[in-house]
Amino acid sequence: MAEVAAPQPGAPVPRRRWAARLLRGVVAALLAAVILVVGGLSILLLTFDPNQYKATLIQVVQEREHRTLTLPGTIELKLFPPLTLRTGPFSLSERDSPAVFARADDLRLHLDLLALLRRKLVVDRVVMVKPQIHVARDAQGRFNFADLLPDSKPESNAPTSPLGLSVHRLQVEQGAIIYDDDKAQIHGRIDALDLGLAGLEGGRAGAFHLGGTARFVQPAVATRVALRGKLQTEPDQHSLTLSDLALSIQGDSPWLKAMQTQVEAASLGVATRPALTLTAQQWRLKTTGRTGSGEPLSVQADLPSLAVLADQVQIGPFNARADLGAAQPLHLQLTTQQGAGPWRELRIPLAQCDVQRGTSGHEGALSLTLASPLLFDLTQQSLDLSAIKLSGQMTPGAKPQTLALQGQAQYRGGTGAAGATGQFQLQGQLAGSAMKLSGGWAQPATLRLDLSADRIDVDDWLPAPAARAQANSAPTSIDLSAFQSFGLNAQFKIGSLLLKGMQWSAVQGQVSSDRKTLALQVLTAQGFGGSVNADLRVDLAQQRYTLQQTARDLSVQPVLQALSGKDFLLGKAAWNANLTAQGKTLPALLDSLSGKARLDVRDGAVKGFNLAQMLRNARALLAARKDGQFAVTPGDQTDFTSLGATFVLQNGVARNSDLSVQSPLLRLGGEGWFDLPRQQMDYLLLPTLVGTLKGQGGADLAALRGVTVPVRVQGRFAQPGFTVMWSQAGVNVLRQTLKNTLQNELEKQLAPTQAEPLRKVVPGLFKGLFP
Repeated sequence: MAEVAAPQPGAPVPRRRWAARLLRGVVAALLAAVILVVGGLSILLLTFDPNQYKATLIQVVQEREHRTLTLPGTIELKLFPPLTLRTGPFSLSERDSPAVFARADDLRLHLDLLALLRRKLVVDRVVMVKPQIHVARDAQGRFNFADLLPDSKPESNAPTSPLGLSVHRLQVEQGAIIYDDDKAQIHGRIDALDLGLAGLEGGRAGAFHLGGTARFVQPAVATRVALRGKLQTEPDQHSLTLSDLALSIQGDSPWLKAMQTQVEAASLGVATRPALTLTAQQWRLKTTGRTGSGEPLSVQADLPSLAVLADQVQIGPFNARADLGAAQPLHLQLTTQQGAGPWRELRIPLAQCDVQRGTSGHEGALSLTLASPLLFDLTQQSLDLSAIKLSGQMTPGAKPQTLALQGQAQYRGGTGAAGATGQFQLQGQLAGSAMKLSGGWAQPATLRLDLSADRIDVDDWLPAPAARAQANSAPTSIDLSAFQSFGLNAQFKIGSLLLKGMQWSAVQGQVSSDRKTLALQVLTAQGFGGSVNADLRVDLAQQRYTLQQTARDLSVQPVLQALSGKDFLLGKAAWNANLTAQGKTLPALLDSLSGKARLDVRDGAVKGFNLAQMLRNARALLAARKDGQFAVTPGDQTDFTSLGATFVLQNGVARNSDLSVQSPLLRLGGEGWFDLPRQQMDYLLLPTLVGTLKGQGGADLAALRGVTVPVRVQGRFAQPGFTVMWSQAGVNVLRQTLKNTLQNELEKQLAPTQAEPLRKVVPGLFKGLFP
């Protein structure tokens, strides 16, 4: 019988088989759980209708924000890929107004599904499509979104949602911002706004970019803006940091055309808790462009560091340079030392501004240095320059002028109706003369000045004669429009004033402007043995001038020669004038000059001709009835004891008909006109001989006693011609000769008591006898 083997115990299963089975079981369980959860969540999401809550959301916004939210489309929730909530088009109104504050074609929220499982609302990306926001600020400085800011809302005891919110990225496509600021008078819009922000979740940096086209009507701006860099936020620390910043601005502005601006910065950090903190490192700016008149301008600035911690400020040394490529290049350099202090007392030990213009020693050159410590009160927007030093050299004309002034200045920023104010005081030396200058600025735009100087030589500040001659070749417009933009109240006292070779003393007056009328009131000066005063007013809108001027006991020759460049009158003069003119150039003013003037001169002479010499050889010229021609002869002159004349001016032409000149030999009347713009004249002198000349020609002139011999003066002011009109004097001479002869015979034949009654009737005997 066969032997049956005993059963053997089962062989042991290897451990790795048990581990594999366990792993397969766990994975299967997890997979089943995921399928269950995701499937269940998918069913939940697919069956969830967010439109059920539209009315509630609109009602909450209306009740809490007093704004109207409009969602005309259908809110969509898409599960894959990724989980996205889309609002469609929406709009939000202004507070308590139907006007639209913000709107967009679409708003998409890309959500993190796994974060939702952890009861966290993580928005991986927010996308706004064609948003448009209207930002407005009223005249009192209130923004139309101020009520939406967290600080504007009262504390609420309502429980907060346990669902945490986190946004990682923000994207704006084809956005627009409309900006209307009535307080700052800025109005315009930014279109084609393209914004991308990453790094919002905190802990790591993300790239960001911003681009758009800015077009403003006030001020006039048309630029393209592009900004790039990195952003890192730390929500727990309430801080953010911008690094590797690069800003580019291209376009036109009120200050620069064809502008190219580049700003680079290593970093900019801001933290709000526990106190406001701001840090900036290595900021650099470079701008190029052209001014309104076409000159190239370039500006560079560097700020190595800036730190603000609570109420403490630290600012590194600042350096800036500007170069203007004008006919005479202009260079400005501004440097400051490192400053520190609280907001109310930020001190900079020294700030210096250097100005260089043109080439040293040449006309128009300028080299100035302004230096002073600075004290800022940033809370009140005020600035103190406690120790100003202004020094340098200017070459306004052919002669350099030195400048060395010291003083102080203050600026106080105003709020509301108070407005900003400023004041300054300077004293020292200007062009070798001691001077004091003080003044101030106050709202609404009013400037006050007070000048006191020992001596001012105006000729040294005028261009050289060659430059003036070239400038005079083309009329220069007189532009007074600046006085329409601010008020002015200026006073001046000058001990000695030199102008066009004339030296005046005790010069003082007041210049004022109310934006409508510019007035030089009661200008008084002494000189040349007399005094002069004037009152000038200008209607700025019409550019119409009104001048009232009087002078007493002036030596007229140096005054006329300085003003007109011509030496033709001697004596002590007095005059008064009441004139008006209108125009923007000197020729236009002369063409419109109208009014009345009176001139009186005593113990003087008219230079260029000798009237008594012109009347010699009377017998031969009368016999030939031939007029005598004469020209201006240097060295000749006609003396007089008194001269008086009244001139009536209209459209630049001065007319006179009451000339009265007296001398021991002559009595002179006359009438005629003087065309000031064209420098021409036509005047008829009517001299009557009342004395007797001795020497050669004396006998001939004796026959002219009591006779009027017309003399016509014609031509240009510079070289007039004289014509003694003997052809018209013959009849006068014959009548006067017969009268004198008869009177003499009566005196010889009769006693004086008998001759006197007959002498009185002698003139009547010849009445009607001569044509």
